[in-house]
Amino acid sequence: MNIKADALPAISIIVPVYNVADYIVESLDSLAKQEFNGTFEVILVDDCSPDNSKQLCEDFVAAHPHLARLIALPKNQGVAVARNTGLAAATGEYFAFFDPDDLMPKDALQHLYNAAITHQADIVKGNNIVFNEQRSFAPDYNVDATKIYVDDAILSTYFEHKDTRGHPWGKLFRRALFDGVLFTPGVLMAEDILFCAEAFARAKKLVFITDTVYEYRLRQTSSTGKKFETGVYLWWLYGVENSGNFVSTPNQNAHFKGLQILTLLQIVREARALDGSLLADVLTELHSRERKWQLNPLNLVFKFRVTRDALVHFAKYKYTLTKLDYRALRYKGTLKTAQ
Repeated sequence: MNIKADALPAISIIVPVYNVADYIVESLDSLAKQEFNGTFEVILVDDCSPDNSKQLCEDFVAAHPHLARLIALPKNQGVAVARNTGLAAATGEYFAFFDPDDLMPKDALQHLYNAAITHQADIVKGNNIVFNEQRSFAPDYNVDATKIYVDDAILSTYFEHKDTRGHPWGKLFRRALFDGVLFTPGVLMAEDILFCAEAFARAKKLVFITDTVYEYRLRQTSSTGKKFETGVYLWWLYGVENSGNFVSTPNQNAHFKGLQILTLLQIVREARALDGSLLADVLTELHSRERKWQLNPLNLVFKFRVTRDALVHFAKYKYTLTKLDYRALRYKGTLKTAQ
C-alpha cells in the first residue's frame, strides 16, 4: 500500500457501521492489508452503534491515521444516511462500499482498479463468495469470463439479474459520474435497488471481472415470516417498482418487466411458509402488483416482448400463486364455518 499524504486517493472505501463489534476488527483488518499499488482511504461512518463498534473504529483510525477516518453521526439514521454521509466525504477517483462484517481479499482493490483503468469503466463488478461458520460458496451470478457492457445494455443486464445483483458492495464506481446518486433514507428493505438502478442507468461502460473481490458474511438476522409480519417486504416491492423510473429504451423495459416477474416469483415462493390471514394479505398484495404492473401473457409477449426466461418465471409464479390462492380460500372457508 502506497500512501501519499498530499495526493487524493484513487479509491474511497465507504463503511457504514452499526452494531458489528463481533466482526469489525477482522473486517477492517482485511482493508488495512490490501496490496494496492495506489492510494486509498477508508471512511468509517458510525450510526450511533449501541455496542462498542465506535470505539473499535477509533482504535483502527488511531492505528492507521493516514488510511482511515471516522465520522460519528449524532443520532441513529439508518444505513442509507450513513452511506450518503460517506459519499459526501469521499475524495477518491473511484469509490466502493464495504459492510463491516464482511471481508475483502488482499488483492481486491488492485483487481478492481486495474479493470477500471484498462477499460476506462464507470462501474467494475467482481466475483464474490458467501460464507458463514459452516461453509463458503460461490453464488450463481459470478462470471467465468470478463464481460463488457455499454450504454443501453448496462441497465438491461442489471435488471436481468443473472450476472449481478442490486447490492452495492463488490463494485467500483467512478465518483465524478455519480454525483448526486444517493440512497433513499427510511427504506427498511432492499435499499440498494434504487441506488444501483440509477448508477447503472448513468454508466456508459460496465465491466465484470472474474477475480474474487468480496467475501460476504451470511448472517441469520431475521426470519421469512418476520419480513411479512412487519410489512417490510413492501419496501422491496417499492424499490423494484421505482427502479423503472430509469428505463429509457424498450430493451431496458423488457428486462425491467423480467425483474418485476422475478421479484413476484421470489416473494410467492417465500410465502409458501405462511398461512392464515398473513398469507391472504400477501397474496392480495401480489395480485394488486400483478395488475398494476400489467403482467399478463399478452402484454409480456406482444407489448413488452420479455425474454423466454421471464415467461418461464411468470408461469412458475402463476402456478405457485394458484396453489396458495386455493390454500387461502380454504382458510376463509374455515373461518366462515367457525362463525
